[in-house]
Amino acid sequence: MRQRDVIPKGNDPDVRFGDEIFRRILTKALDKGYRFSRFDEVGEGGPISGVPLFYLRHDVDISPPMAIHLGRIEHEHGVKANFFFQINAETYSLFVPETLDIIRDLRAMGHCVGLHIDEQLIGADEQAIEQTFDWLLHRIIDVDRAVSFHRPSREVLGRRYARFVNAYDDRVFDSGSYLSDSRRSLAFHETLESWLEEGKPHIQLLLHPEWWCEVNSLDQLWGMLSDRRTDQLCRYMLKNFPKVFNGLLHDGDRNFPI
Repeated sequence: MRQRDVIPKGNDPDVRFGDEIFRRILTKALDKGYRFSRFDEVGEGGPISGVPLFYLRHDVDISPPMAIHLGRIEHEHGVKANFFFQINAETYSLFVPETLDIIRDLRAMGHCVGLHIDEQLIGADEQAIEQTFDWLLHRIIDVDRAVSFHRPSREVLGRRYARFVNAYDDRVFDSGSYLSDSRRSLAFHETLESWLEEGKPHIQLLLHPEWWCEVNSLDQLWGMLSDRRTDQLCRYMLKNFPKVFNGLLHDGDRNFPI
């Protein structure tokens, strides 16, 4: 099978997804005097005069393992970030022990961990989202009352909620200070560099953890994801239906980067 390239084309051939460029982004922002902030801290004490704010956001669409990987790097740099997990992701389960442990570990490092809301499932109504938080907090795991929206509608852009913070709240988001690595593109990087140089007073950067695994092709990325999901399915079947699948399946219980 032909290896489909996933190294983005850009002006700088030395810029590649991976730990090196991620660490460079953190280091440069810190060197330029930026304060990395949690979304759920907005409005607490007001901005510090002359200190630019950096909201680093991670929507976990595919890979909890890469989320904890980035979270550990951020923690090494003394950086607080914002992670948002989906309840209804088809690429991972929020409710399995390994994902719940990742959420606990991220919060223990000081990161904000909230919900990545699918409006098609839950909607944008404040009460519905608040009830989702209440159920999760009371029944499953502690998370922080902050949300980002998966494929956001115009209804949530700029919207303030009273009972939780929206990553698209007009206090932390505007299109003129927002950048993203959507579609696994590094096109944002040149603009981010210029913003940091000029000392733009407020930046929100969305980085999807799955894109930052150092892989050389889409086939390799797909293979890693498929292997992880297959391993999780095998463990589930062996745990719940051992008499049926013991002779067919093997519990690998390996660590997967994506």
